[in-house]
Amino acid sequence: MGFLLWILYGLAAGACASWLLHSPHEWYWNILIGIVGSIIGGFVAGLFGIKSTNWIGSFIIAVLGSVLCLLLYNYLVPA
Repeated sequence: MGFLLWILYGLAAGACASWLLHSPHEWYWNILIGIVGSIIGGFVAGLFGIKSTNWIGSFIIAVLGSVLCLLLYNYLVPA
């Protein structure tokens, strides 16, 4: 169930990360990268022992992971 929630958070987190960074890429790429970023963010947070017990903390972790992945994508694939 946790993996499915990270995908759902990733949809919203990808949209938020795209909005925060004003990404020049297409919206569907931003959302896909947001999903990947939220999964990676949740995995890394789990490695550091960060356990979120509420949806706000989980969403913040998802947005941070999405922003990092989108920054990396924007750096590697210029528009």
